[in-house]
Amino acid sequence: MKKLTTLVFSLFFVLATFATETENKKNSSENVAIETKLSGQVIDNLTGEALAGVKISLIDSEKSVYTDFDGKFVLTNVKPGKIEIIASYISYKEKVEALNIDLNTNNTVEVKIENISE
Repeated sequence: MKKLTTLVFSLFFVLATFATETENKKNSSENVAIETKLSGQVIDNLTGEALAGVKISLIDSEKSVYTDFDGKFVLTNVKPGKIEIIASYISYKEKVEALNIDLNTNNTVEVKIENISE
């Protein structure tokens, strides 16, 4: 009788462990975040010149990048949907751009910022 009880208990333990692992795998696959990237270029509104060193920040996030020498930037791990970015640069007015990020399109934007003296 003792062997039967031990066998039943062991079988129950194995089944419970298997069920828990299966549920954990199911939950982890459901929580996978689908993300994409946003790329673009920042240019001077009046001259059309590309601006290097402009800070591009994703509002409501700590994500930010700076434009390269050609005024280009890439924000990675951006969640699809409506977002806002802000472009800030010395001697220029901050510019907020509202965008709709889609997984199925090329998410590229041209941001034109205005010099304070304009």
